[in-house]
Amino acid sequence: MSQAVLAGRLGVSAAAVNKLEQAERHGGITIKKLAEVATALDCTFVYALVPCSTLDETVTTQARRTSTEMLGYVTRTMALESQAIGDERERDAVDQYAQQLIRSGKVWRAGLGGSRANA
Repeated sequence: MSQAVLAGRLGVSAAAVNKLEQAERHGGITIKKLAEVATALDCTFVYALVPCSTLDETVTTQARRTSTEMLGYVTRTMALESQAIGDERERDAVDQYAQQLIRSGKVWRAGLGGSRANA
């Protein structure tokens, strides 16, 4: 479809369609405008976020990240006081705390002093 025909369907000038195409090429077009163009082209506009992993994997990864951050302060302090617990015990503690975070629903909380909301 030519720019002129699309412009007529959108009720704008061909120059405006050219500008839209340029904005799309450079990532500057809005979702609203894409939906309008889709309607003019007799198309259904679909906007989707596709996860890179399963929900369980995402939650577990975040829980381990938060757990590692939270327990990291303790393990560093203990190491400074010559009370290190060893890598295997530290991994076990991180895993256990991560499971507690998942059960409590506080997987997405920020670290100490942070501001992210719980999920």
